[in-house]
Amino acid sequence: MLGIFYRAPSPTEPPFVKIGQKVRAADPVCLIEVMKLFNTVNAGVDGTIETIEVESGTMVEYDALLFVVRCD
Repeated sequence: MLGIFYRAPSPTEPPFVKIGQKVRAADPVCLIEVMKLFNTVNAGVDGTIETIEVESGTMVEYDALLFVVRCD
């Protein structure tokens, strides 16, 4: 998706994930805002968050690397 990347559901809430955190494939990891619609992005794999490649509030494009997850 082409849109704005958000690490947390709102500015007052903690981020969905942190580096070192274990995730399951269905766990939400971020939101992408496209034309005022917020789309939840799930991890897609079971594993551990190794890096977060994008700053919250940044515009991202198709196929952008958002996270590096070490698969279990």
